[in-house]
Amino acid sequence: MATMNPILRLRSAFRSMGAEPEQADEAADAVDNHSYGRQESDLKFQILMTEFRREMAEMKTQLLLAIFVATGLIIAAVGVLYAVFD
Repeated sequence: MATMNPILRLRSAFRSMGAEPEQADEAADAVDNHSYGRQESDLKFQILMTEFRREMAEMKTQLLLAIFVATGLIIAAVGVLYAVFD
């Protein structure tokens, strides 16, 4: 049984759960048609990592912009206070 085709094992598993033979065949075929191989999984992982790096770069840019704006506001406030109390 260990050497049995995975699709045949799926079909027998679906049948053991009470599915009709046609339903078990259809479900096993659907799983087989939508399974990913290693190459597809690696490609999807690379795409996800590229997207993650892009989002991280955007967040870094936004954080730096926020720091520059906050620093500018603090310098302006100190300048105003210095001008008022001088």
